[in-house]
Amino acid sequence: MSDMKNIEKASQITFSVAARILLNVEALNMAETVGNVSRHRKAPIVIVNDKGVSIFHVPAISGESLAYHYQKLLASIAHARGLPVTSMDIQGYFMKFSDDNIIKSYYKEVNLAGATTRCEIERRILESSVVADVGGFLYTDKLVKRVSKIRFGYMIPALDAISVGAVASYPQLHVRYTPEAKKREQMIYNVETASTLYTFTASINISEIGKVMNYDEKCEDTVLGDREQRIEAAVDALIAMLDGVMWGAKRSRFNPVWEAKSLVATVSKGPVEFIASPATTRSFIKETTDRALNIAKIFPSISILVTSYTSEGAEQPNITNQDRVKHEPASTHTEALIKAKEYLIKIIQNNK
Repeated sequence: MSDMKNIEKASQITFSVAARILLNVEALNMAETVGNVSRHRKAPIVIVNDKGVSIFHVPAISGESLAYHYQKLLASIAHARGLPVTSMDIQGYFMKFSDDNIIKSYYKEVNLAGATTRCEIERRILESSVVADVGGFLYTDKLVKRVSKIRFGYMIPALDAISVGAVASYPQLHVRYTPEAKKREQMIYNVETASTLYTFTASINISEIGKVMNYDEKCEDTVLGDREQRIEAAVDALIAMLDGVMWGAKRSRFNPVWEAKSLVATVSKGPVEFIASPATTRSFIKETTDRALNIAKIFPSISILVTSYTSEGAEQPNITNQDRVKHEPASTHTEALIKAKEYLIKIIQNNK
């Protein structure tokens, strides 16, 4: 029984986001080139309805693409605030300290001399890079692995958009001319663009940022001194990313027309992680809050804040704020994110 009490007292702090974002004429994630055609990434999805089970191949934006641009933003924010980042982080090369040869060639900021335990190796890498702290790494020579604290799902079309056929991809023809129109000097090429109402999902394991996770007997202090600043930078990078849809390729000529239609952000503290429901239908805001109320019945020590924004008539929760589950609406998608961040910072400060 005492073990169960210890589990109940254990604290997991999680920040999560789900959103529905309308993107028109985008080429944010191109997967391959066939001849003179650059193809948009596509992914198979399964839909279950009263007619049975169907599979669709739809335009998608990969979690790898989202994670890359998030880490690039995080490196820029951390550098501006005087937090440690490597020159490779700033340049957008995330080789993640693969082995000694990679470190010696590219990561001059990392000094592993005399570090014999996995705990000390991880600490030195974390002290050199906030990006490694939040985005994770794998150092193979000593088998030191840090799992990413930021998690992204593929962006795929919302189910209600698919059901009415509001998902389209089409190649756009372009021509490069030369003055004399000589053979092999001109080029005809096609870029496949897509338009749809996309879903976005992400979550951050706040509890483990700024902490050494490869424990051993010789581990001493496992918490970094600038942990609170690292957490704020990690959340601010996600806010900046969503605020202006700052991710993806081909932005110079295919910068999409976008609008955040609905968004929900959650902050939870308790013995288990709580994350927002995927934004596949317009009921995701209410579904997230209903889940929060139900999970609070199972875990009496959990507390959850849900903030939300909608401009598409998404179903909003009709609840009276309770001691452990609260809902706060916002007038913009950015305001919803900021409200969640402010609540998170209060939790972190109260935990000192």
